[in-house]
Amino acid sequence: MSSSFLLALLSLLLCRCDFASSQSVDSLGSSGGTGPTGGIGDLNNPVKHPQAFVTDARISHIPNSTRQLAVGPAPRLLDDRGAKHSGCAERRDLLIDSTANGAKQHMVGFGHSWTGSTVSVFNNLDNDTFDQMMQELFGQDGNNMGFMRHTIGSSDLDGDQYSYDDNGPSFNEGEPDNELASFTIGPHGRDMLDMISRMGIYKSDVFLFGSPWSYPAWAKHNNLFIAPWKNEGSYSNIMNNSFNTRYIPQMTDYFTKYIDTYKAKGVTVNGITLMNEPLNSQGGYPCMYLDAVDQAALIAGGVGQAMRARGVKIMAYDHNTDQPMYPMRVMQGAPGLVDAAAWHCYQSPAANYTVLEDWHQAYPDTAQFMTECSNYQPKVGAYNWKVAQNFLSPVKYGASGASMWVMATDPNYGPHSIYGGCDGCSGSIIVNSSTVYTKTNDYYMVGHFSRFIRRGAVHHRILSGLFGTSMDHNQFDAIAIQNPDQSWAVIFMNNAGSDQDVVVSFKDNHAKWQGTIPNGTVTSWVLP
Repeated sequence: MSSSFLLALLSLLLCRCDFASSQSVDSLGSSGGTGPTGGIGDLNNPVKHPQAFVTDARISHIPNSTRQLAVGPAPRLLDDRGAKHSGCAERRDLLIDSTANGAKQHMVGFGHSWTGSTVSVFNNLDNDTFDQMMQELFGQDGNNMGFMRHTIGSSDLDGDQYSYDDNGPSFNEGEPDNELASFTIGPHGRDMLDMISRMGIYKSDVFLFGSPWSYPAWAKHNNLFIAPWKNEGSYSNIMNNSFNTRYIPQMTDYFTKYIDTYKAKGVTVNGITLMNEPLNSQGGYPCMYLDAVDQAALIAGGVGQAMRARGVKIMAYDHNTDQPMYPMRVMQGAPGLVDAAAWHCYQSPAANYTVLEDWHQAYPDTAQFMTECSNYQPKVGAYNWKVAQNFLSPVKYGASGASMWVMATDPNYGPHSIYGGCDGCSGSIIVNSSTVYTKTNDYYMVGHFSRFIRRGAVHHRILSGLFGTSMDHNQFDAIAIQNPDQSWAVIFMNNAGSDQDVVVSFKDNHAKWQGTIPNGTVTSWVLP
C-alpha cells in the first residue's frame, strides 16, 4: 500500500469504531413495488433447522450434471463429547466472534446489473417463461436478489447507444442543451424502466442504484459520447474523453430529471454513482474520464443537495481497488454529501479488498459496496471462483453488498455495442428462445449469498480457520453473517485441494456445528 494513502488515513483516524454501530442500512430505502420482502432468516421466516447447500465450481460439459445449490448433508450440532474427525478430510476449526466486538457491517444484499442486453433478451420471452425466470431471480424461493444496479443510458452491453439527452441526430452529434429541453430516457430507457418496475412484482425491497457510462457528448471536452478506436482498433486512453465542468448545472439537472422520471413511474432509485469507472477514458464504447476533483465538484455543485432532497444515496468512485485515494479525495471535496464508496474487481492480477478495511478506519460512517465484476466467456471444465472470490472478500473487509455485472445475455453474449467494449461478458441467465433460458454457474454462485443473507444482517469476524487470499491458487475462505432472526449463514469457498472437515464454534456460546465442505465447491450453511 502506498505511503501517501497510509498518511492520509492516519490524518483522518480520530477513533476506532465498530462497523455494526456505525454503518446502518435503515435509511437506504428500496425501489418499491407490490412484491414480497425479506426471506429466509428474517423475523417472518426464521431458520428452524440446520441446512447445507452446495454448488460445484467446476463448469460441467453436461448441463445439470453437477451440484447446483444442491441440498447437502446438514451440519451436526455437537454434544459435550465434541467432534468426531473424519479420516477422509482435513480437520479445520472456525471460530466466529459472535460478540459485540466481532460485529462488523450491516448487510444490504447481493445481485446483478440491469443492462440493455438484459432488457432486450427478457423482452423476447413469452409471459409464462418470463414469470418463471423472474421468480427464479427475485422470488423468495429463488435467488431473492436485493442489490441491483442499472445503467443510466447505454453501456457496452447495449445494441443501441444513447444518453438521456443526445440533442442531435445521433449519440455523437449533439448540440449543447443548457436547459435540458431535449431530455428523455427514450424508447430503450423506457424499456428498462418498465422492466425494473416489473421487478417490484417479485421483490419490493431491492436497493436499486444507477450508473452512467458516459455523459451526453456535448457535456464532454471531445463532444463525443463514444470516442474513436485508436492504434488499429485498440482501446487507447483518449485524454480529452472527459467531463467539461462548465456543465455542472446541466448534469445536476440531468441526474435530477432521471430520478424524477423513474419516481413518476413508481420506481424509486435509491442510489447513484456519478460515473462508471471514472478513470477509464478508452475509445470504442461509452466511457468518460471524471477526475476525483471534478466528481467532488459535481457533487458539491448541486448533485449532492438534489439527491439528498430525494433520498438518493451518492456512492463515490465505482472503479478498481488500486486507486483508493480517489474516493477519499471525493469525500474531502464534498464533505457530508457522500454516502458510500463503490469498488470494482478488475485490478490485476486480483482485486485487493484490504483497502476497504483501511477505508472504513478513515470513514467509519460511510458504507461500501462491490458494484461490478464479470466472468468472461467461461469455459467448460474450468473452475468458476469469480463470484465467490469477489463476494466473500469484499464482505470480509467491510462491504455491505455486491453486484455482478450483466444479468442476462443471448447465447453470443449480446446484444452488445458494435463499436467495442466487452464482447464476452457472461451473466446468470442465457436466453435461448422465447420459451427457453439457461441458468449459468454464476446464477447458483450468486444464490449462495442472495438467498441466505438478509438485509439488516450483521457480518461477524472469523477469528481462525481460514487460509489463502484471492491472489492465491489454493484457499479456504468463509464469511459468517447473523441474520435478523439471530440465525447464522456461513458461506464457504473450498479451493484447498481436499475436502475439509469443519467445526464451527462461537466465541460467546458453547454451540458447535460440524460438517464436511467438499473440495471445489461453494457451500452455504444455515444454522438456527
